[in-house]
Amino acid sequence: MTDTSTSYPLLDQISGPEDVRALGAEQLGTLSAEVRAFLLESVQKTGGHLGSNLGVVELTVALHHVYNFKRDRIIFDVSHQSYPHKLLTGRREGFKNLRRTGGMCGFTNPHESEYDLFHTGHAGTSISLGLGMAVAAGREKVPPHVVSMIGDAALGAGVAFEALNHAGALGARMLVILNDNEWSISQSVGALSRYLTRIRSMRFVQRAGHETKKLIHAMPVIGPKLDKTLDDLGEVVRHMVVPGHVFEELGVRYVGPVDGHDVDGLVETLQRVRNLEGVVVLHVLTEKGKGHPDGPLHPERVHAVKPRKVESPKAEVVPSAPQGVPFTKAFGDALNGLAERDLRVHAVTAAMVGGTGLTEFSERYPSRFHDTGITEQHAIGFCAGLAKAGLRPVAAIYSTFLQRGYDQVFQEVALQNLPVVLALDRAGPVGQDGATHNGVFDLAYLRTLPNMVIGSPRDATDTRRMLESLVARDAPGAMRFPRANCPAQETLPEAERRPMEPGKAEVLREGEPGGVAIWALGHLVSEALAAAEVMAQEGVQVAVIDARFVKPLDEELLAAHLRAFRNVITIEAHQRMGGFGSAVLEVASRLPEGDGLARVRILGLPDRYLDHATTPEEQLRQVGLDGAGLVRQVRALLGGSRVK
Repeated sequence: MTDTSTSYPLLDQISGPEDVRALGAEQLGTLSAEVRAFLLESVQKTGGHLGSNLGVVELTVALHHVYNFKRDRIIFDVSHQSYPHKLLTGRREGFKNLRRTGGMCGFTNPHESEYDLFHTGHAGTSISLGLGMAVAAGREKVPPHVVSMIGDAALGAGVAFEALNHAGALGARMLVILNDNEWSISQSVGALSRYLTRIRSMRFVQRAGHETKKLIHAMPVIGPKLDKTLDDLGEVVRHMVVPGHVFEELGVRYVGPVDGHDVDGLVETLQRVRNLEGVVVLHVLTEKGKGHPDGPLHPERVHAVKPRKVESPKAEVVPSAPQGVPFTKAFGDALNGLAERDLRVHAVTAAMVGGTGLTEFSERYPSRFHDTGITEQHAIGFCAGLAKAGLRPVAAIYSTFLQRGYDQVFQEVALQNLPVVLALDRAGPVGQDGATHNGVFDLAYLRTLPNMVIGSPRDATDTRRMLESLVARDAPGAMRFPRANCPAQETLPEAERRPMEPGKAEVLREGEPGGVAIWALGHLVSEALAAAEVMAQEGVQVAVIDARFVKPLDEELLAAHLRAFRNVITIEAHQRMGGFGSAVLEVASRLPEGDGLARVRILGLPDRYLDHATTPEEQLRQVGLDGAGLVRQVRALLGGSRVK
C-alpha cells in the first residue's frame, strides 16, 4: 500500500505465494512480523475481523511456504481468519476498502482469487469440503495436497465430526489443521473444549508416545518379558497419557500440539506431515489477537473491530426518525424482564452470547442460560426438550445460522407444536459480512411450517410486547429483528397501541380511498412512515400499516384494503420470493374475483445474493428498500416520475 505510514520491506517484495515459497527459512519470522503489523494498522482503519487473523499469521506464512496452493487446495472454515492468506495471495491493495461497498470481501471468495475455493462464512464445513476435494483428487496420478483449517470451536459442530467420521473410514489423504485458540467469538464451550484444554496443559505428553516402549523396557523384572504384549500394553499406556486418543479412535492420525507462533517449527512439522498417508489432524496452539495490546486480556473484544471512520455514500436519502437502542439490546432487556417474572423462561444461544444480547441474562440467570457452542441443530433440539418438560425456552440465533437447524425446527419443534420461541437476530441485510450472513430467507422457510407464528416488531416497545405475546403461547413462534437501531421516537404511546395479537396488524396512518397503502414489516415501518411524510408534503396521503405478523396475516384488514385502495405496496427486508409480500398475494388470490382488487407491488430483495456493503442501510438503499425508494414507487404508481 502506498498510503500506509509503516514500512514493510520484506512484505513489499511479496506479490504472490511463489514469493513466500522462495524465501529462506531465516526470513519467515520477519515476514510474519510484518504481516501482523500490517493487519494491525490496516484493519483498525477499515474495520473487520482482527483477533482471529492475528492468531494465524505464522501458520498462514508456513502453509504458503510449504505448499503450492495454485495446485494444492486450502479451505478455511468460516474464513474470517483468511486475511493473512489474502495478503500473501496478491490482494494487499484490497485492504484499503475491506468489507466496504465495492471493496474486498471479509471472507474467502472465488470471485476475488483463484486461491479462494469457496465463499464461506458458516462454521464446521471445511472438513466436509476438503474431504470431497481429497476424494476427487485421488483420481489423479499425482494428487494435490488438500488442507482444511478449522478452529477449536467450529470442530464442536456436529457436521465437523460427521466429516471426520467419514474421512477416517475412507482414509483419503488430507490434512486437517485444528487452530486451537480456545475461542470462537465468545470463549469455546463444551466437553470437546475441555478435552483440548487438557491437551494444552500437558505438553510434556507430546513425548510420551515415543517414550512408552522405553519406559516399559526399563521396568525391573517384568520389562524384558513383555516382548509379546509390548505393543498392546504400550497402546494402553499411550491412551492414558498421549493426546489425540479421540481422533485416532476415528481412524485419524493426530499430531501435536505444536506452537502456532513458531514459524520455523511449523514449517518443519508441515513438511513432515505432508508426506503422511491418510487423514492427519495437526493440532496447532495459537493466541487469538496476538500482537494486539488488548488481545491477551480481551480476545472477544478484538474479534472484530469497527472502522475509525465509515464514509457515507452520496445518495438521495429520506430522513428517518432518530435512532434509539439497538434491536438486539431491546430484545435482551425484554427477555431479562420476562425472566424476572416467569421462572420458566430459559435463554439458549449457539456460541453468540454477546451478539444476541444475552450477556446480562447469562450473568443474572446463570442456571437458566445455555450456550451450546456452534451447534444450531442441537440448540433447537435442546429447546424442544426444555419445552416438552414445561419450560419456555427462547432460542436467540442469527437468522443466517438458524438455517443450519431447520430440520429440528420442523421435526422437533413445529411438528410437536412445542412452545419454543425463535428470536432471529440480524434478520435482513447485515452490511459488511455480506452474502453469507444476510438473514433474508427465514420467512420463506418458516412460513410453510404449520403451527408456527411469525412476527417482526417495529420498535423497542413492540419488541417487548411481541416477545411477551409469543412466550405466553402454548405453540412455537418466531420473532425477527435487524442489525439496526430502534427508532428513538416511537409512533404511539403503549397505551394507544392495538393489543399484540397474532394476526392483528396496526394502522399507523390513514390514506386516501382509491390511493396507495403501504403494508410494511418490522423496522421498515419507519421507512414507510418517512416516505408517507414526504408524500404528504406533496399533497398525497398514503396509508401506512404495520403488519406486525407475517403468519398469520391480518386477513380481514388486508382484504378491506385490497378493495379500498387502488395500489398496495408491501415492503420487507427479505427475499421477495416466499416472504411477506408473497403471503399478501396468497390472501389476494383467495378473495372473490370482480371486487376491483388493488394492484399489489412487492418490494423486497431481488433473486440474487446481496454483496457486502459498508452498512446495512446502504444495502437496503441499493435495492430501493428505504424511504427514498418508497417515494419513487408511490410517485410511479400515481403517474409521476418513472422508477429509477
